[in-house]
Formats: sequence, C-alpha cells, structure tokens
Amino acid sequence: MATCVLVHGAWHGGWCWAETEDHLRALGHNTHAVTLTGLGERSHIHTSNIDADFHVRDVLNVIEWRELSDIILIGHSYGGMVITGVASLVPDNIGALIYVDAMVPEQSGISLFANANPERMAKFQAQIDAGATTLEPDFFDAWTDDPDKKAWLRKKCTPHPVACFERGVTLTGREREVKRKHYIIAARNKPSAFWSEYEKVGGRHDWTTSSIDTLHDVMVEAPEKLAHEIDRVVNDVTR
Repeated sequence: MATCVLVHGAWHGGWCWAETEDHLRALGHNTHAVTLTGLGERSHIHTSNIDADFHVRDVLNVIEWRELSDIILIGHSYGGMVITGVASLVPDNIGALIYVDAMVPEQSGISLFANANPERMAKFQAQIDAGATTLEPDFFDAWTDDPDKKAWLRKKCTPHPVACFERGVTLTGREREVKRKHYIIAARNKPSAFWSEYEKVGGRHDWTTSSIDTLHDVMVEAPEKLAHEIDRVVNDVTR
C-alpha cells in the first residue's frame, strides 16, 4: 500500500483525479488529491502572489497537516512544476515522483512562458496586457476528444493565476535526491511541449518511462489505466 499525493495541472482542481483515486483505493492505496489555491473549490481566493511556489506550499501543508510520509508524489501538466518544487524541499519524504504528461523543471525560476508555443503565449499575453490576473482555459481539444468529457471539463475548469505562468518554481537542487522518478507520456497528445520533457528524461539511469494512449488529460480519459500504471510503478519502487 502506498500514500499517493496527486497534484493537478493548470485550470483543473483536485476534482479531476476522482475516478483515478477510486481505482487507486481499490488497489489498496491511500490517496490525497490537492486543490491548489485559486482553482477548483478554492477559485474564490485571488491574490497577486499566487504562483508556483505558493502552490508548493499548498502541497507541503497537505503533507504536514495530514502527517503523510514516504509518499508517491504525482503531478499532471503544470503540476510537474509543483511536485518538483516540493521534492526540492522535502526529498526524504518522497518515495517516488511520477510525472503524467507534465513539466519537469531543472532550473529555478524559469517561466512557463519561456519555452512555450509562441502563438498561444501571445494570446495569454494579450489577456495580461488587458489587466487580467488570471488566464482563461483554452486548450480543451488537446485534453480530450470525448464530447461529454470535454463538456464536463469546460464546466469544471477555472481561470488560473497569472503569476504561475510568469514566474517559475524555486528549486534547491535537492529534488535530484529522489531516487525513483517515472514519466508517463500521453501518447496521442502530439506534438506537445511534454514530448520534449519525456525525451529529455528517457535515457537517464534514475528515470523510467511509459505511455498511455490518450490525449493530455490522462486521468479523465483513462483513469483506470492510469491507476494501474501508478500501481505498477509503486510496486517497482517498493520491491
């Protein structure tokens, strides 16, 4: 049995992991899906200092106040930024890091805007120039091609705090102390920025990789497959 802490991506909330959590619990694991400040059921909270480091603190507080240890820390998309920041502060409390079609930052403070799709970033910049403090969700077609799930995501997703995109996560370098790291690529989400992340870590001795045949929102499109893949990685870690 493992303790899984799940961190969602931009515009989402802890709600997006619900079915994956059900399957993980059926496999015998404990789960804790975090909702980051300013999103989901916490979307009523708006401050200009909500950035990736703020979201790192959200996760650290869940770990501390729920007295969690030896955790499997799982991040989707932007959530990869957050779990890396967490790992850089409490590496001894993490049994493994699992990135699900996610960012894997390796330099402190690098903005998500830095290496992203220029056309998409220009649209975000136009919102910022017009005074926006949050950015509207925009990429539903890359998240799922199931019409019902897409409609559900449109209903559930909330604007994301701007500073999370403008300022990168702070890293101490201690994230490299986590010995087990695994990357799950969404095989049908191509081309995407996540393929370069997947390829970057693929040949490293302390990484393993796998794929699931979905678009970007793996936990929405294939929650049972994702749960079983997490279970497989957990079993490898604890073997």
